Amino acid sequence: MGDLSKNFNRSEFACRGEKCCGGSAPVDPVLVEALQDLRDRVKQPIHITSGFRCIKHNAAIGGAEDSQHTLGKAADVRVVGMSPVDLAEAAKKVRAFANGGIGLYGAWVHLDVRSDGPVRWRGV
Repeated sequence: MGDLSKNFNRSEFACRGEKCCGGSAPVDPVLVEALQDLRDRVKQPIHITSGFRCIKHNAAIGGAEDSQHTLGKAADVRVVGMSPVDLAEAAKKVRAFANGGIGLYGAWVHLDVRSDGPVRWRGV
């Protein structure tokens, strides 16, 4: 059991930067709810490769200056045995992601619950 939802713990969203915020993990409850919905749909564990990023860590890894990660509204995720394309398609069926951001990358999918309309992109 998770401490944020049935399957997700706050520690999974913690900033992974070094010498920055000490692993803080503010996370938007809408993001947690949407990820839980997605997990229930795909019936497999969702691995969060990047959740919250403090501004210092986000800058250190070359993240966008206005990254949803710095607001606790985004997670980069993967599901073992599921392609990023298939995961993104499943995410489109979750209302918060359908209205938010979905970005395809080589081995993971960026998902966010931004409030300024749907955005889609392919990363490098």
